[in-house]
Amino acid sequence: MDYNDLAAKARPALITASMRRSTMTYGELARAIDLDPGLPLPHHINRVLNLVSQDCIDRSEPSLAVLVVNERSGEPGTGFRPGAHPWHSETRRCFDRWTPA
Repeated sequence: MDYNDLAAKARPALITASMRRSTMTYGELARAIDLDPGLPLPHHINRVLNLVSQDCIDRSEPSLAVLVVNERSGEPGTGFRPGAHPWHSETRRCFDRWTPA
């Protein structure tokens, strides 16, 4: 499995979500990047989101990984590690960074 390829697919999906001022569940992201539904989702999505987050850091952008949330709680899962901003502020930073066209 090529996690870099999956992260490259995740980035535009998450930018689109940000432009729509919305979040995605882990399952929605898995479907958007064509992740095999038979695989254990948490492990693989976390690896993808770590790469997405690092890419955002390298670009001096807010972390798009914050937009992937638990279906029940509406919050990022336990794998999300907030940086200088709490998750809800980081979400707002994403919405402000990627404005609708």
